[in-house]
Formats: sequence, structure tokens, C-alpha cells
Amino acid sequence: MKPIYILLSVIALTTISLILPVKAEEELDCPDDFSGIELTNQQQSKIWQLEEQLDNKIETIVPISDEQEAQIEELEEDFERQVEGLFSSEQKQKIEQLDRWGEEQMKKIAPQLFEEIDIEPNLTVEQEAELEGVEIEYERRFENILTSQQRQKIEEIEHQFEDNIEALIPEISAKQEAEIESAEEEFEAKVMQVLTPEQRQRLQQNMACEVPDI
Repeated sequence: MKPIYILLSVIALTTISLILPVKAEEELDCPDDFSGIELTNQQQSKIWQLEEQLDNKIETIVPISDEQEAQIEELEEDFERQVEGLFSSEQKQKIEQLDRWGEEQMKKIAPQLFEEIDIEPNLTVEQEAELEGVEIEYERRFENILTSQQRQKIEEIEHQFEDNIEALIPEISAKQEAEIESAEEEFEAKVMQVLTPEQRQRLQQNMACEVPDI
């Protein structure tokens, strides 16, 4: 298993999206689609199945070869090695301590996150709010460990990583984009059928959130 600080700490400074560039949507000020919606186990299981179906359909529309997947994995490993190489032994120790603190807080708030299940855990509104508070505090403490030069270097490494990923994934055609949008619309329609009227209203409110272009 990779060191937790590589999986968590880097994310505190950088957001890496390995998705096809169909819609580059900023969600800095918007809630997650299902934020504030408490799903039953049956609803959660059905939505997970629909998500799997959508993923499989998109993969058939814009397939990624085994060679491309292997290259992406190599780039991820190289990215992590470069970032880890920036930390001194003392910083690594502090970050590992911070990771243990973060994990302990997460276990207290939402122990279901650490259960080995295929379905994404269903969190309450209160749990989501508390986890967000832990994330904010984690990022604040993590940034205090790094120097300004290290933060700048991580950003440079991230930009190079993203450029390398984009170079591997070919630009999709208008036909492919239309097919993906159609698949997403079909997915959303099926999800709405799973939800109650109140849940549908909350989901529509969450999805309607828009962030001005930066």
C-alpha cells in the first residue's frame, strides 16, 4: 500500500482529474450531486449499478487501450515519486502524523468509509459537513508543513503531469461527445426514477449550481 501522505497530502494542494475532457466543470462552490440526500441501501445499490453501466458505455464510446492505461499508471507513479522526493525526512514524519490524525477523525465521523464494500457509503448531511471541516483543517496543517518553494514545485509537477495525460488521450470527436452526453442524460433520467420526489428536488438543486468561469 502506498504511503497515505502521498494519497492524501498531494490532493490537499492539487486536484487531478483523469476523466475525458467532455465538460470541464468547476465545483469549488457547489455541493456534490447527492449532498444532503440520504439514500436507502436499495437506492444506493441501484444507483451504483447505473453508474457502472454509464462507465462501461463511455468506455465503449471512447475506449482506452491497455497500453494507454499502463502509460497512465506509469505517469501516476512518476508523479508520486517526484512529489515524495520534495519532502525532507522531518516533513515526511510530520505528514504521516497528520495523516494518522486525519484518518482517526474520519473514522470517528464516518466509520462506514473504511468498510470494504463495493458500494459507495451513504453519508448524512451532518457527516458530510464534519468531514469537510476535517478536510479544511487537514489542508491548512499540511500547507504549514511545506515551504512556498515546495508548493510552487508541486504545482509545476502537477501541470506537467496533466499535460502528459492529455497527450495520451486523443481529443474526442463531436459525434463521440454527443453520444456521451446522450448516455449521461439517460443515466440522469434513470437515477431520477430511483429517487423520491423530495430527493429529486434536492438533486436538481445541487446539479443546478453553477460557478462563474475563472
